[in-house]
Amino acid sequence: MNSEDNTPIAPWYRQPWLWFILAPIIAVVIYGTSFLYLSIITHDGIVKDDMYKVARGHFVDKSHSEAAKALGVSGTLKLDNQTGDLMVDFTSNQTEKPNHLTLSIIHPTHQQYDQTIMLKQVPSTNLYTGSLKASLKGKRYLILEDDTASWNLRAEILPPYDQNSVELEPAHN
Repeated sequence: MNSEDNTPIAPWYRQPWLWFILAPIIAVVIYGTSFLYLSIITHDGIVKDDMYKVARGHFVDKSHSEAAKALGVSGTLKLDNQTGDLMVDFTSNQTEKPNHLTLSIIHPTHQQYDQTIMLKQVPSTNLYTGSLKASLKGKRYLILEDDTASWNLRAEILPPYDQNSVELEPAHN
């Protein structure tokens, strides 16, 4: 009790200065907990490359690129982002060409923007055609493989993509 005006002192939880100090701390705990929960339950995606981890080092598997070099595999991709048309002019030392090729268009950071496109051979030619599932924006990595994934060709492309021609070749060692 206050001796001067005889009014009772409010309990600690009714003091405005206490809540002024505690409100930011409580908010940080609530937001921090919710962000921790979101970071645990969301999936970051995977890295699409021939990489693996051994002990503390990361190694890149170059066997697919070496197989492409040995087979003399190369290609030129013609890409039209407006129409979504893709055409690969495919060359190889092999007498028998695959019936279809798989083109992976990989976004550097977001797996949701990746596209995997099946390219079908135009009969009795070296051309393979397909269509984009969505238009491209930003940097992309390209990986061209046969149906057994025994070899691959790689390239990196940057915008603009309209009427763009890209050389696909084995990765450099």
